[in-house]
Amino acid sequence: MNGYFALFYTAYPYYFPHFLPIYQELKKRGYGVHFVLSDKQNNTLMENIAKKYNLDYSFGEENLFRLSADYVFFANHYEKAKDIKAKTVFLEHGIGTKSTGFYKILEYIDIYLVEGSYKYERLKRLYPHLKDKLKVVGFSKFDPIVNINEKQKHSIYKKFGFDHKKKTILYAPTFFPSSIEKMSNNFPGDFEDCNILIKAHYLTYERKQYKNQRKKLLKWGDFKNCVVVDVNEYDLVPLFTISDVLISDESSAMFEFASLNKPVISNRYFKLRLSYYIMPWKLKKRIDNQKDRYREILDNAYDYNETKKLVKEALLNPLKLESLRLKFSKELCGIIDGNVSNRIVNIMEEL
Repeated sequence: MNGYFALFYTAYPYYFPHFLPIYQELKKRGYGVHFVLSDKQNNTLMENIAKKYNLDYSFGEENLFRLSADYVFFANHYEKAKDIKAKTVFLEHGIGTKSTGFYKILEYIDIYLVEGSYKYERLKRLYPHLKDKLKVVGFSKFDPIVNINEKQKHSIYKKFGFDHKKKTILYAPTFFPSSIEKMSNNFPGDFEDCNILIKAHYLTYERKQYKNQRKKLLKWGDFKNCVVVDVNEYDLVPLFTISDVLISDESSAMFEFASLNKPVISNRYFKLRLSYYIMPWKLKKRIDNQKDRYREILDNAYDYNETKKLVKEALLNPLKLESLRLKFSKELCGIIDGNVSNRIVNIMEEL
């Protein structure tokens, strides 16, 4: 082989759900694909995922320059992309409130894949001279959700030992700013008639400074109706498919879940680092306030008691914010039709 059609630089395990649907479409069309995995993360987990999907892979970012390819995909900042001879492609690994830091990538990337009209219009205003790099395609991570069948769905319930007749509450917080420490120790007990599924961020498990978050997860894991998934459960997509309500904080998961027309409770109370209390402007810089108007599609809670109340209301009346969710999902995620990866590969072939 003279080279690959596409390389995927997978800096973190949670990039796989975005890359794999595109990979599967490329393989279907007969293209050579290679995954370059970061050797600075959990190598065992990365390799297990690569083997599970029978991927062609290698460890170490130096392979981005050693291997020949027509396209190289990124889902994170990587200024060295300027030195790569192949066409470079960027897709953001989330659609939440912390995305403005990725916008500058448009200056040095060749193709910037955009989910919906919100990001397209904003980037076009910020970089009018670079608008031709923008391609509105949708959110590749959603392709498997649209295409899942009932048998596959039932197997997910079975995997977690859940009764499919009960409602399932998913708590998927980010690592910072996070609401984990502020949530009640009795959280699963407050919803004893429901399945409770807890998926913390990858970095909650991997970084020493989040040990208190891990202690809380252990307490919740003792409840019979609760499953706390471990770091090996890197993909939120199967969890989304069986969940009726999501609780989150500043994770992009809340906008993703709401875009699937399901209710979301957004915890607006966090455990912050000391420097953020002293310098509150740092939090404003981290969170994209331009997206505040999209919080209309969420039920916002400012303490745990409010979270508990709003979750119970959402379980009783899941359609309360349906019209807003459907409207804003088009702006945030674009078309949700299971064919996003198909559109991306079409663009690659046209170019």
